[in-house]
Amino acid sequence: MKIEQTKIQLIHNPTAGAEEHEAEHLTEMLHAAGYRCKYVSSKKKFMKKIATDIKYMVVAGGDGTVRKVVLALLDKKLKYKRPLAILPLGTANNIASSLGIEENLRLNAESWKQKKLQKLDVGVAKTRKEEMHFIESFGFGLFPALIKWMDEQPKTPFEDPNEEVLEAHNALLHLAKHYQPIPATILLDGKELSDEFLMIELLNIARLGPKLMLAKNANPGDGMLELVMIKAKQRPLMIKYLEEIVEGKKPPFPIKSIPVNQFKIKLDTKDIHVDDELIETSQHTWDIGILPHMIDILLTK
Repeated sequence: MKIEQTKIQLIHNPTAGAEEHEAEHLTEMLHAAGYRCKYVSSKKKFMKKIATDIKYMVVAGGDGTVRKVVLALLDKKLKYKRPLAILPLGTANNIASSLGIEENLRLNAESWKQKKLQKLDVGVAKTRKEEMHFIESFGFGLFPALIKWMDEQPKTPFEDPNEEVLEAHNALLHLAKHYQPIPATILLDGKELSDEFLMIELLNIARLGPKLMLAKNANPGDGMLELVMIKAKQRPLMIKYLEEIVEGKKPPFPIKSIPVNQFKIKLDTKDIHVDDELIETSQHTWDIGILPHMIDILLTK
């Protein structure tokens, strides 16, 4: 008796990963694991039409590709919503890592048959004129400054992805030593607080940027965000933490995150990011919240 293969939609970033992550190799691996694969590049209109018999949408790429697919689903008002499976091919893979998703692609694909699902929340940041969604994090200060610095560097490919991560760690350490604090006023639990900050981040997942575990208690499906605030007076703590990271150690992040589902902040800075993208805006007051349980993610463990 012939067993019918599960039909999946593979959305693949062709510029991510090594040679074994090319389209032909991925589709062959998925076929061997028992799936009938419909392929589309993430560089094209991948959400134009999803067949009704598609069981899972498989995202092969890094964090940016996962975000691109989730935002496309939201843009279509979840019309084509299916459980998402992630084949992590990026440098950081913070989303997959925070969800405990298997990096071994063959074992990853085999595990989908267990049909173990995790809800994924989506963060939302609003001003009077703008609204944007985030999967990983939304924040101000050091991390958008790091993104800006990396965007300005010559685009020379790294033979070893770990070298790129180490370069980002060193750059972040330099920024932590010299970054000008941002005055901000926040409203938290009905109380107003004004101070100067090196960094304010609202995380939906545990890791941020160059594989840094900043919110170990983050659960991407609990309807909460993890707020991380580094005040100017806490600069020495941040520097010491990053120095140990650069030395190859694995220190715990020294500042405890705070679970929130609503957050309001007023500040004047151009160092703002949503996931891995910088924002250009003239708005100073932000309301940040969460859209719970928007997407189902297939887990591997």
